[in-house]
Amino acid sequence: MAPPLHYRTLTKADLGQMHRSFIEAFSNYQVNMKMTREAFEDRMLHKLNINFDLSPSVFSGDKLVGFIFQTINEYEGVLTAYNGGTGVIPGYLGQGLTAKLYDFISPRLIGEGVEKCVLEVLTENKQAIKAYRNSGFEVSKDFQCLLLRDGILDLKTKNEFEINEVKDFQIEEYQLLGDILPSMLDQLEQVKYHLPSERILEVRIGHELQGFIIFQPHNGRITQLAVRKNSRRQGIGTALIHHAHLMSESKNFSVLNIEATQDGIISFFEKLGFSRDLKQYEMARLLP
Repeated sequence: MAPPLHYRTLTKADLGQMHRSFIEAFSNYQVNMKMTREAFEDRMLHKLNINFDLSPSVFSGDKLVGFIFQTINEYEGVLTAYNGGTGVIPGYLGQGLTAKLYDFISPRLIGEGVEKCVLEVLTENKQAIKAYRNSGFEVSKDFQCLLLRDGILDLKTKNEFEINEVKDFQIEEYQLLGDILPSMLDQLEQVKYHLPSERILEVRIGHELQGFIIFQPHNGRITQLAVRKNSRRQGIGTALIHHAHLMSESKNFSVLNIEATQDGIISFFEKLGFSRDLKQYEMARLLP
């Protein structure tokens, strides 16, 4: 007979168990989620900047069988809990554990002043979407992901801009350029926690910033790209992507979570050779 289930928040001492249960829970996922312990810890501690005290888990004896990994940050003007990974291991599915985990942690979130919970889920993952709806979530955004599969950019313009790599993270200056809100995990206030694994390229004319790209060279992932409004359609964005691509270990380049309504941006990437890949929903739940 299995030990009874008990709920508690996670601690840093649980990282090894978290990694093992994460791999087990996502063993049959549509996307390959296998990662080393080192990569998992980097994602939890830096990319996600996990808040252990507000990340609920459920154990059967000493075994972690269900979890929600969360970070807390401002998002679209309100304090928000972002779900950076929900999982239930095989053998414990179908017991409504996701809803129970949210029921367990919601009073603590409210006590910390959190007003909203958000998460992202593949549009094809009907089972997970149903579980989140049962927890009070509704679809708030429709995201498109794009992938440069063959590793060859279609460059029709000459890259005549001086591009410099910088170490200083000019968050206030960067925020002035972007006029499209990124997903929570890719907003600048969240990216700052992951800077050791990101690289930043800029184009400036004189001292004025014209465009920048933030990307992860180890996996070919574009985190943010922005060009000053009156400097667009001059090849700055293309030049930044080209240089970032050359500097990346992976020549398969990706950009995640562009809102599906942003036809102009999606078309820009498609003209460079990117193709539409996975689609995700952002789902949100307002707390009482």
